[in-house]
Amino acid sequence: MQGAWTAFCTVLSLAAILLAGTGTRACAAAGVDDKSFFPLMAWDYVEDEDTIRKMAECEVNMIAFVPVKLLDACQKHGVKAIVYHPSITPARWDQPFDSVRANKTLPALIKQVNSHPAVYGYHLKDEPGGDQFAELAKSAALVRELAPGKWPYINLPPGMGDWYENDYINDYVRQVKPPILSYDNYAIGERVPFSYGFWANIHDIRSGALRHNLPFWSIILTSGHWQYRVPNDADLRLQVYGSLVYGAKGVCFYKFMSGPLAILDAPDLGNFRGPLDEFGEKTQVWHHLRNVNRQVKNLGPYLLKLRSDNVYHIGEVPERNQGINDKSLVKSLRAGDGLVIGDFTHEDGSRWVMVVNKSLTDSQFVRPDFRIPVKSVSYVAAATGKLLPFPDPWYCLAPGAGVLLKRL
Repeated sequence: MQGAWTAFCTVLSLAAILLAGTGTRACAAAGVDDKSFFPLMAWDYVEDEDTIRKMAECEVNMIAFVPVKLLDACQKHGVKAIVYHPSITPARWDQPFDSVRANKTLPALIKQVNSHPAVYGYHLKDEPGGDQFAELAKSAALVRELAPGKWPYINLPPGMGDWYENDYINDYVRQVKPPILSYDNYAIGERVPFSYGFWANIHDIRSGALRHNLPFWSIILTSGHWQYRVPNDADLRLQVYGSLVYGAKGVCFYKFMSGPLAILDAPDLGNFRGPLDEFGEKTQVWHHLRNVNRQVKNLGPYLLKLRSDNVYHIGEVPERNQGINDKSLVKSLRAGDGLVIGDFTHEDGSRWVMVVNKSLTDSQFVRPDFRIPVKSVSYVAAATGKLLPFPDPWYCLAPGAGVLLKRL
């Protein structure tokens, strides 16, 4: 992906943009119960069961690169797998995808493992250029033919602008016909509190996902490397809740282990510091990530039933985004600033709002004034998953945190 080494070239080409500044169909297309399974995926390669166990203990429920020999271990620990095979995914992150080579391997691989309960999809390519879509389409079509309901997994690069939202995403969907959009964006630098490119990128992904009636997944940064800092608890919360407020139906973590992604010939970058350190021991990042994953696990059954209707920022509005507007459920705030709000419609017709605190240092009160008067407001308690009466005016969000509200 950016997978270890490819991020460097992406950063070089997009740094000026990304460091300067949801679809309605959930996961049914990938053969998973979309009413209860909210994907939390480690974007990493695994070589042993112990690593899978530690991922599962962190509430990770999917892994992006899984060799066939570890499918049983994934099932044992309740983890779904994107199957990796070296004859399908290019050996280097910067090599173009070769459908002839991949399609020689896919039929036998699918025949061998497709009925395995852990299999969610098959890994094809990371961050392809538009000139690779035609080749990827041939292998994606073969996966759809031989393994209906499984995901021919492709992850898109970061980007923003009309060319990305319209040309790139439209061409990708038209040619490859993916069941899900996946993309990556890393917002936290050693000298960058939180990149506004995160908000511009997810705006464009959400727009493309809604236009094509597709769910989208966001890959966030969970490992310090190069000049990305080691994420603290607020960093992780804001990346996760910042994805959910735009309607993401899955969140992925780059990366989980503090080492190179050798399968893509991606070198050791020298300063990887992720949830598992270079000796495979749990770090403070692991504990912070488990905490926010537990929250998402409780919110997931609600989130998967919501359609994203609107997203707007309170206070400074990032590029390509908007502030409160005549369609927003919230018309003003009685307290608080520096928030991002998402409006949703539940499959039962009820209206929901998510409020996220964009500050990485300060807590914020949640005191919205709704455009249409409401009888009552409930919230989903992230610690329990229970829907409870909202304790207005006392409810306060920790830095980077969010809350999901139901209007009645």
